[in-house]
Amino acid sequence: MRELEERLARQEQTSEELSVAKEKLEDEVSGLKQDCEGLELHLQKSEQEKQTKDNQIRTLNEEMARQDENISKMQKEKKQLDQTIKQTQESLAAEEDKVNHLNKLKQKLEQNVDEVFIPDFDDLFILHANYIASKFTTSFAS
Repeated sequence: MRELEERLARQEQTSEELSVAKEKLEDEVSGLKQDCEGLELHLQKSEQEKQTKDNQIRTLNEEMARQDENISKMQKEKKQLDQTIKQTQESLAAEEDKVNHLNKLKQKLEQNVDEVFIPDFDDLFILHANYIASKFTTSFAS
């Protein structure tokens, strides 16, 4: 009987130890489940953040493509404007040359006009009177 009592005591002790170990394992399993749930939530948040970042990257890439197109268009416009400016400058230079040439001709003509004798009003009056007198005398003489 003693043997049975000792055996029973050992089994109770073993049962007690197993119960304590079971509680520890259950606590550990519960902690691991909480960790898993936390990791799953973190994974979901990370996936959402990744999706958000992917969308931002896609949006930025699209914006960069639009900006590249705008830059290309502006470069073409600048090239056209540069060409137009060059043509305008060339035309302006040609017109300035014409104006300078015409101004020189004008100055020469003004000098020529100054050099030509232009009688004043008194001289014209005397010439006209002489002409009339010569006509008058010619008509009496005939």
